[in-house]
Amino acid sequence: MAPRVGTITVNTEDLDKAVAFWSSFLGVEVLHSNTDIGIVWLCPDTPDGVNMAFQLVATRPAPPNEVHLDIAVDDLDSAQAKIEQLGGSLVAVNHLGNGFEWRVVTDSEGNQFCILCE
Repeated sequence: MAPRVGTITVNTEDLDKAVAFWSSFLGVEVLHSNTDIGIVWLCPDTPDGVNMAFQLVATRPAPPNEVHLDIAVDDLDSAQAKIEQLGGSLVAVNHLGNGFEWRVVTDSEGNQFCILCE
């Protein structure tokens, strides 16, 4: 079997806040929670999708974010509004010469990620 991405894990200082933000934004449920080690996995959003997990840490690593998520959405404005409603924020709006647009946003803890329409 070739290597594959199994889980993307996000460090968080507030597990409940991170899980609430991402499960609501992605529209998925919690798959498994292990409070002994402070980690929660969300259900993949597609049958063969990548798992997303949140791991409780005492202190998050300092920026810069060397890795970020690109999240495909149906509508940039609606997705941005939902992100802001959940406590995230807009960082930047970017455009390519061909008109392609993506937005850099943060979750409720300041982790940057991008939203785009495929």
